[in-house]
Amino acid sequence: MTLLIAFLSLFAIVVGAIVLVMLLTGLFFEIMNARHPERRIQKDRVNNRKWQELKQAPVSILTLTSCFVFGLFAQQQGWTIAPLELSWWSGPLMLLASVVLYDAWFYWVHRLLHRKPFYRFHALHHKSVAPTVWSNHHESFVEALLNQAYYALVVFVLPMPWQMLVLQKLYDQISGMLGHAGYEHFASPAGRSPWPLASTVFHDQHHGTFRFNFGHTFSFWDRWMGTLHPRYDETLKTFEAGDVAASPQPQMGPERR
Repeated sequence: MTLLIAFLSLFAIVVGAIVLVMLLTGLFFEIMNARHPERRIQKDRVNNRKWQELKQAPVSILTLTSCFVFGLFAQQQGWTIAPLELSWWSGPLMLLASVVLYDAWFYWVHRLLHRKPFYRFHALHHKSVAPTVWSNHHESFVEALLNQAYYALVVFVLPMPWQMLVLQKLYDQISGMLGHAGYEHFASPAGRSPWPLASTVFHDQHHGTFRFNFGHTFSFWDRWMGTLHPRYDETLKTFEAGDVAASPQPQMGPERR
């Protein structure tokens, strides 16, 4: 009973934190988007599905919280491999290793969800062809479970200090919403070749075309596997210019629902 109470207490804290971060991040991007309409990526499409997307958010949040709290709680109870003591080198090293590992996990799970037998679990998310910051949690239970099971398992294979696990989850929450924001506010050369980072344009093209850009933080899996949008680097570069409103945007491709 004591373990159950401890687990539920941690669960409640994490749910509250995720909701708070979601609302603050969403509000930030809604303000930014309203101030900079010229940075809208899919200029020919409008998404009026905000409230439909938010209706699904509790399913997504409860599922991801369950996975994350299980991993964190299991580590606290000593059921996993012993984490490294947090230090100036172990923290950044484990965080970087886990972010890279999660990107591989996300890429291949995402590719799997686009296969015909599994797409029914992913179709809800793709109803938002032009995503908004709220599209991040517009997903089915199965999709959320497949994506977030990583956090329940990584503590059994990577000696990651719990502080870095929390930091990665915070990064994952914010970067996921950034990727769905629908407006490119932070375009830079670091988001295109030869650098490996992705961008808002990167994931927006996935929603707009359906068949490209399956990664999360990095673009290298898509580059290696031939699934990078052929005009990704070109499109992102147009948003680095001062007057993006005047820059012609390459076509995103046919709408796919």
